[in-house]
Order: sequence, then structure tokens, then C-alpha cells
Amino acid sequence: MKFYKIKEAKSDEVKEAVAAYGFTKDDMAGILGVSEKTYYNMMQKPTLGQEKSDRFHFIQQIFESGEEALGSKNSLSNWLKTPQPMLDGYVPLDMMRTITGSNRVLQILGRIKHGITA
Repeated sequence: MKFYKIKEAKSDEVKEAVAAYGFTKDDMAGILGVSEKTYYNMMQKPTLGQEKSDRFHFIQQIFESGEEALGSKNSLSNWLKTPQPMLDGYVPLDMMRTITGSNRVLQILGRIKHGITA
């Protein structure tokens, strides 16, 4: 069986996202599904590897959709860090620590983008 190989994300891209959205290193470690120590070690390498690159590319989709829906990086950052009624009061950033939660956040941002509030 032949597998599709994705373009590996660069650790600099991750660092830029941390800075752009005002995340902590712990926030990004959680989003990538690794410990803070593993995150630190990952950031010492030029690329993330296939699995974490795949995860980061998905997170980038959430960022892009969120910026479109909410108008700016700052608005998205605030939204991601605040409990959301459309997510049963959960904080989106916390939900993004799992694939299922990330999918739900992306879905809600899509609904906001299209003006669907209920």
C-alpha cells in the first residue's frame, strides 16, 4: 500500500503561529498533542515530521477559517480563548487538543462564517 506523503511543516511556522495568536508554548504543545518537553525538542528541529505536520496543517485550516469568520487574528485569538455557547461553554483552544474537538471548532467557525448562529 502506498501512502500519501504531506509536505512537512517547518518549526518556524509553528513559532510564527504561537506569536501571531498569542498562544503559550503549552497551548501549542496541547494542540499538537505533545508534552511541553516534546514540543521544545520539536522546535529544535527544522521540520515537525509527518504526523505532527499533518496535525499542524489541519490546525492552520482552523486558523484560516477563523480569520475569515471573525475578521482578524486578534478576534480569532480572543474567540479561541473564551468559553463559547455554541460549544456548550467549552473553550475552543482546549477542545483543539483532540481531533474530534478540532473538527467541532472548525465546524462552528464555518457556521459563523456563513451566518448560522443556532
